[in-house]
Amino acid sequence: MPADKPAIPVLRFPPDGLSGRERVRQWRDILSVFFDAEPVGAIDDKEDHTEDGGSGFAGSMTTHHLGSLLMARIDGPPATLRRTSATIARGAVDHCLIQVYLDGGCTGTAGERAFAMRAGDVGVLDFARPLAVETTAFSALTLVIPRAALISPNKAPEVLHGLVLPAASAVGTLLNDHVRNLHAQLPGLSIKVAATVAGGTIGVIAAGIGSALDARGPFDEPQGALLDRITGFIDRKLDAADLGTDLICDAFGLSRSTLYRLFEPLGGVAKHVRDRRLARALHDLAAPQPDRPRIADIAYHWGFGSEAAFSRAFRAAYGMAPGEARDTAERMRQSAPKDDGAAERVLERWIRSLTPGGLPS
Repeated sequence: MPADKPAIPVLRFPPDGLSGRERVRQWRDILSVFFDAEPVGAIDDKEDHTEDGGSGFAGSMTTHHLGSLLMARIDGPPATLRRTSATIARGAVDHCLIQVYLDGGCTGTAGERAFAMRAGDVGVLDFARPLAVETTAFSALTLVIPRAALISPNKAPEVLHGLVLPAASAVGTLLNDHVRNLHAQLPGLSIKVAATVAGGTIGVIAAGIGSALDARGPFDEPQGALLDRITGFIDRKLDAADLGTDLICDAFGLSRSTLYRLFEPLGGVAKHVRDRRLARALHDLAAPQPDRPRIADIAYHWGFGSEAAFSRAFRAAYGMAPGEARDTAERMRQSAPKDDGAAERVLERWIRSLTPGGLPS
């Protein structure tokens, strides 16, 4: 590509000459940016039994940075993939994964939603919510996109996590073809063209997801159209002191019993509000200095009566104290200087850099 049209940044794993044992370790490390990953039947890290590490292990990942999204091809053996509350707290990012399996597939639970993906399906996973997945040997295309770019103010984030658009559906076919075609064109894209293409891709995916959600009947999913509108309202009112059952019932003309029935799949109204406030608080805790507020200010801003009450709720949700989450986010920033070539550090920095038209410096 001409020097005046530089190619988009690319990160490849594994490097040449990597041993079987070290290859497994680094595969875990780079996937740890997304998941707590463990190959099924993984080899003993203390010993190489054969030239390839004793298990025929073959894992690879190639990631391109397009400015407002990342696109990766990931190949791997059967594996368990998890995102626990502690994983979520360590990362503190507000993005979604769009996945298309080229070969293989997975089954699992996204929050409380069971799902399965097969070759050709298009799946959506939310970084801010728990996940437990078992994969077969697989090849997949994965896009990392800021959640806010995928969902309108009238839709709640919960509707995305674990959403699967089947390969046989019209929307699934459209998005599958678009993602595959984009991946095929990546080697020839310049940075300038990539930024434009990324914006268009996000628009296509958001429109496809939106049309699939709008086409659902009111009882096709636990979260129907009314629940979507209410949870969207809650997200917009999270910092309101009077946010509660009475405000929601008045806004939507509902009785308390109807509201409680709607929120049973989410664990209740109060739990949903608390969980969403804690997610916003986690984002504030992870903000870099000097922009980040004090922990007490975060607690009061998101409706907790005291810093102690906030700390108890935060620890119950994320398995660590608010100060620990803040310190972890700060250590992650400090451990990833711009000249750090470790693949997982580069990938972490890329994920945090995602902005409209933005590319890593």
